Amino acid sequence: MTMVALFAKAPRVGRVKTRLAADIGPVAATALYRRIGRQVAGAVASVCPVTVWYDPAGAEREMRVWLGDHSYRLQGGRDLGGRLRAAFDAHFAAGDAPVVAIGTDCPAVDAAVIGEAEERLRSADVVIGPSADGGYYLLGMNEPHPCLFVDVPWSTPDVLGITAKRCREHDLSVEVLRTLRDLDTVEDLEALGLGPT
Repeated sequence: MTMVALFAKAPRVGRVKTRLAADIGPVAATALYRRIGRQVAGAVASVCPVTVWYDPAGAEREMRVWLGDHSYRLQGGRDLGGRLRAAFDAHFAAGDAPVVAIGTDCPAVDAAVIGEAEERLRSADVVIGPSADGGYYLLGMNEPHPCLFVDVPWSTPDVLGITAKRCREHDLSVEVLRTLRDLDTVEDLEALGLGPT
């Protein structure tokens, strides 16, 4: 069965959605983050087991109150690539496969998106869900491919292109899902049509 690795930060005011907070205020931005995180976690948990990879250390109880009854593991690694690789490695070492990693930033990620990724992984080495900002909202694999996490300029518009290039360089077959929008800025908020929390 597919395992979902859900990456999330503790929903603390001033520590999440800082770009959005610059326009709508940190309290409102945190409330939106909490709302979308609950929505995504609940939706994907209806079809697959979820392990929440959280940050910072000491936040597990806070995360459980927010997201509910899942497995919880502390994120490890110096950057996003290191954290992703550590999570994938831990899941594969435990016998989980395939593994799909997502975050709590994309409100359109639901059971159908996970189901499509699971279906595509039956014939592909890697599945990528591209986000409108040049990154990705989902990455799925059947086995470890550490090349996808090294020397990537995280949080830039180049992430998706470099990831796709790495797949080509290592002869990995790739399936690409539809492009979705993360919630990072007030422009995203307006485009997503998200109302008051």
